Amino acid sequence: MTKQIPNPKSQILNLGMLAAWVVVASLQAVNAQEPAGKLKVGAVQIGLEPTLEASRDKIVRFIGEAKNRGCRVVVFPETSLYWPPQTPKGEIDAAVEVVRKAVDAADIYALVGGLYKRDEMDKPFERLLVIDPEGRILQSYSKMWGDARFNDCPGMFQIDGVPCCAAICADRWIRSVEELPAMAGAKVLFEVSNNYDNEWLPELGWFWYVPRAIRNEAFVVFANTGKDDRAQNTPGHGHTAFIGPDGAILAAAGEESDRLIVAELDLSKATVGEATARRRHPALASFWDTGVKMLSGQKVAAPNHEVLVSPEVEIKIAAAQMACSGDVNENVARIEKMIREAKGGGADVVVFPELAVTGAREDDVAAASGEQLAAAVARIQQATKAARIYVVFGTPWLEGGKRHNCAVAIGPDGKLLTRYGQLVVDRPGLFAAGTSTRAMWFEIKGAPCVVTVGRDGRWSEIAEMAAWRGAQVHLHLAYDRDTSAEGALKRNQIWANLASFRTFTATANAASPAGLARPSAAASGGSAIWDDYHRGQNRQTGGYGPYSAVRVAEAKDGETILYASQKTLKVNPQYGILTGRSNRSMTPWYAAGAAAIYLESGGK
Repeated sequence: MTKQIPNPKSQILNLGMLAAWVVVASLQAVNAQEPAGKLKVGAVQIGLEPTLEASRDKIVRFIGEAKNRGCRVVVFPETSLYWPPQTPKGEIDAAVEVVRKAVDAADIYALVGGLYKRDEMDKPFERLLVIDPEGRILQSYSKMWGDARFNDCPGMFQIDGVPCCAAICADRWIRSVEELPAMAGAKVLFEVSNNYDNEWLPELGWFWYVPRAIRNEAFVVFANTGKDDRAQNTPGHGHTAFIGPDGAILAAAGEESDRLIVAELDLSKATVGEATARRRHPALASFWDTGVKMLSGQKVAAPNHEVLVSPEVEIKIAAAQMACSGDVNENVARIEKMIREAKGGGADVVVFPELAVTGAREDDVAAASGEQLAAAVARIQQATKAARIYVVFGTPWLEGGKRHNCAVAIGPDGKLLTRYGQLVVDRPGLFAAGTSTRAMWFEIKGAPCVVTVGRDGRWSEIAEMAAWRGAQVHLHLAYDRDTSAEGALKRNQIWANLASFRTFTATANAASPAGLARPSAAASGGSAIWDDYHRGQNRQTGGYGPYSAVRVAEAKDGETILYASQKTLKVNPQYGILTGRSNRSMTPWYAAGAAAIYLESGGK
């Protein structure tokens, strides 16, 4: 028998309720029901029906099928409980009651996306209900993106003691929805979507979901609508998927509709270790702590948001995909040659890979002395001054008894603009982590730019915080030693994320060194230049991405230089998009992030 429950509005987990998770997460782990070691989840790739009755009955049928296949939870996409215009609210509520009773009868959990309205005059909106095995609504969450009516972050919920959270489609852009719950320990991150057919870019695959799993070390469950859509004439692309904490695809659908896919999640693998490392990083801790304080209900004064204004200038980027040797002199000679070539190609700035001066082999990096590195940088400065171009390149750098993995930016006059030490190191035995976010910044023709290195790219908040501050150009230096096809795909997925914050972005990777007399570590190129100024308008190389950056130039594995030009914007709009209509209540957090990404070491 279904129990009587309160009005779903009273079940919304708002900011303060999520805060309780953050504050007492460790106590809950002790006092709550012991979380299951494994969780069997079903995700329904539904085809939308044209009537409320047909939508309701299909959901009920799949709840039963999920129960029969041993699922403990079943997930339905955004809009699954569809109804046509003029449908009375009472009929919608009655359909929800039928769904609740079906969940109660099956004795499982269900996440059900659907249209809703608060009264007969209300504009319809997307809502997600999380229903427990007794038919009670644990969470009622209304989609926030672009809708000023809804501003409370949904927060977390438990499935048999396992902390989980969910996002509806474009709310994946809102870090307080999609990211803060992972910082509080969420092990399963659900997304329910009605992503359209043109949102699937085959060459990038699950590029929103794989990086999310990796940067949090949590499971991601993505439930999307299928191709067969008789309700809205806007078919989904399908590709519902389960993604492991390492980014591996555990199970996935194609484009078909009305299919239940099932996966058993080994929760011991969801360590959320990467999320914890991100929250504790000295350069980012103040940003994450501000978010946690706000979620606990504390009032936080927003720092003065000083947006960086840019001249609207044309900038031509050259991404030099260079093959690296284990010989420093040989590498510097190649850098000098490619600087001249980039200048001849009309570039304003040329960007080289991570560790271009030494190559990426550990022995070669460790053998490079401070004097040798300083001499190499001096030679590159001379070549830069002769060519009258901006140059950015990767090199180790020794300072204060520590070795850093650095990006160096030099101006057309040959003077040092910045030397940035990588924040997120992946070889801590070789490199010390940098602490200054201010060192990321320099200008090209007066336009604010940032540079990042290697593993920094996984932590996409770095790129977005820079966009909030006003970055126009993002130059990312890489030397990815994973040369497998799977590694290349994962790299492009991560790059697509970091490039999707309204910047003009170059991601420069090392070329294959095969054929060099003394080759450095293996690499496979794939460098790219990305445009996100004209989202939804650019149909150039790499495909059409209406909701993400697209590649306007891309390399294969050999040594080459890519070129692309864009005119910068006066102001990066990312901050205003979030604080305008989608997530106003967290404005002090976004302001704190914009401030934190522009600080010297020690938070000054």
